[in-house]
Amino acid sequence: MITGVNSDVRYRGVAFHVQTEDSGRDHPHVISHLYHGGSILASEKSDYEDQLDAEGLDEHVRCIVEKQHRSMLQDLAAGRFDALIEERLGESLEERGASPSLVDCSDSSELPRSPALFGELDSEPRPLHELILEHLEEGARRRAAAPAPGKVLAQG
Repeated sequence: MITGVNSDVRYRGVAFHVQTEDSGRDHPHVISHLYHGGSILASEKSDYEDQLDAEGLDEHVRCIVEKQHRSMLQDLAAGRFDALIEERLGESLEERGASPSLVDCSDSSELPRSPALFGELDSEPRPLHELILEHLEEGARRRAAAPAPGKVLAQG
């Protein structure tokens, strides 16, 4: 499964979030969502089930993710979601008095990669139980280093 791409953008003074992710081989599709305040305003889905046996599948899916994400950003910047946004927000974007923000969506720009997932930076694959144990040990170390709830550290 390919990690997703996320973008926080301002359009006409309003904050939006665009998220695109691969659902993996068991559900071979890439889905993008346009969010405002935690609510999905629009979605786009691309299936790739017919290409599961193709060589270079991971790179192909990465390309789908990037193009679809860029497409949703371009559609937002071009005003294609304006009517939907105005319907959902209950007021005109024009009334907000902000002009459309420029969003860099050129095909030549590379989208930022998502941060590495837990265990992804390991040079050698490790068994899941080792990764889980490492995660639990790290959590225990953090809790041991943190002061107990309600405990006064210093009096001034």
